[in-house]
Amino acid sequence: MQSNAYKLRGYEVAPLSIIAIRSEADRVRKVLRIENDPAPNLCSFLEGLVNFGITVDVRDDAHKELGAVEALTVPEQLLIVLTEATYAKAIENDSRTRFTIFHELGHLVLSHSKTLHRSGSENVKPFQDSEWQADQFAAEITMPIELIKRHQLNSAIEIQELFEVSAGAAETRYSKLREKGLI
Repeated sequence: MQSNAYKLRGYEVAPLSIIAIRSEADRVRKVLRIENDPAPNLCSFLEGLVNFGITVDVRDDAHKELGAVEALTVPEQLLIVLTEATYAKAIENDSRTRFTIFHELGHLVLSHSKTLHRSGSENVKPFQDSEWQADQFAAEITMPIELIKRHQLNSAIEIQELFEVSAGAAETRYSKLREKGLI
């Protein structure tokens, strides 16, 4: 028998709607003073996080805590850990790394904590998955609807170019917003 249940990618957290995540991303853009900057410089952005009590730690690519991931977050310590390779790509303003960094920030902002997660539920919905929520946060903060409308962007390519995100992220964002009639 095949299950139609959602496959949890992260850990189960309190449910959040797209609207709630969008609202939080908009609030964070204002707090970080990037609300009008479509593609903030990643290196400056990372350095500025210390002003908000967030530590960014760069570790050797082979660090055992990181395993095969490019970055991770320890919400309880307000800590984002990046591999050296990921940090080097951030310095270059790499489009894929932009999404990764804001995804990790999403874990902090959305108060994801492994110590508080629930487990054992077989009826987990996407909006209860820490990874889905962090991905949605990254999409909302890196490609905000308000700026898409203000700049009258009409394609994934235009989104990719203005926000300096990957083609895949831009295409997903454009498709989902068009599907919901938001642009």
